Amino acid sequence: MDRDRPDAEHLVVVESLSYPSGHSMSAMAFYGFLIYLLFHLKMSRFLRSFLVIFFVLVILDIGLSRIYLGVHYPSDVIAGFLGGFIWVAFCIILFNLIDLLRRRKRNNREMEENLQT
Repeated sequence: MDRDRPDAEHLVVVESLSYPSGHSMSAMAFYGFLIYLLFHLKMSRFLRSFLVIFFVLVILDIGLSRIYLGVHYPSDVIAGFLGGFIWVAFCIILFNLIDLLRRRKRNNREMEENLQT
């Protein structure tokens, strides 16, 4: 993963290597998980749709800005998006697993209380 940045003149000063784009990965991980959480909150369909579209556009804009600034190749941004997506998937699985274990523990406690009465 030791790839130099594009040769074009950068609009910002960067010293690190290029692959993958950390900004793209962070944007996908953060806003992607927010999108997931939106589907677990009670809100109007219009507001949810608006926020999902807004967050998707923010993710894409951050990726495109890295290419525009000349600090990443498109493949760097795509790799960042994929890495961020994998992180979101991992967090969703972990989130659901914790929720499942909490429910199981609560159900076991309720069953024990019912047996005692």
